[in-house]
Amino acid sequence: MKKITTALFLVPLFLIAGFLLLPVSKVLAATSSATPTASASATPSQTQDIQEKIKALVKENLSATESTLKERINQKTLVGYVGLIQSINSGNISINTKDGTILQVTTDGNTVIYKVGTKVKLSSLAISDKMIVIGTLLKADIVLAKRILIIPDEPNPVISGTIVAKISSVDLKKKLTGLMVNNREVIYGLTKKSTVKMDTMKVDATIFAITKKFEGKDLLSRAKVL
Repeated sequence: MKKITTALFLVPLFLIAGFLLLPVSKVLAATSSATPTASASATPSQTQDIQEKIKALVKENLSATESTLKERINQKTLVGYVGLIQSINSGNISINTKDGTILQVTTDGNTVIYKVGTKVKLSSLAISDKMIVIGTLLKADIVLAKRILIIPDEPNPVISGTIVAKISSVDLKKKLTGLMVNNREVIYGLTKKSTVKMDTMKVDATIFAITKKFEGKDLLSRAKVL
């Protein structure tokens, strides 16, 4: 069926291309023979104008055929995206992908949805759910979903490290310590299980510390004045 459809698109192109290959004089002769009144011979400018119009027509048909074929190919090619649900409305889901693109996900009777390994209905989905969608492209930003998987969002990891630095400031009330790191002050709080004694932290003292970074915050777990 695909071959027949493609052939139907290409037949007009072959006819036009064949017409383009005919000498312009024959084209004009054929045109004039169908008209009872006599016409003068075509000037060079008229000949060039006819050729340009034929070329434009061929190019237009080629572009239309290419666009149609690409659209059909996209509808047969599976794609996959990961993102957070922004909105749900009448079977359509908007998700925000990792690169910040807003993607429209369309569902139909053949769409299968799983949440934590269990098959569910669209009504079980919620805003901010993290999902994987597998389907076919209808347009550049629209996907017809074949399968949707709701997965748990990854928790923010805790990054541990060590540092030797000079204390630049101390706030006993807020339990914050400023350390000079790469010639700039970085403010550190304390972890929940920190063993740091704030009364031992003095400005200009150098410390060795075990640090944690969580949810964008710099924290001290342990510290020793050197």
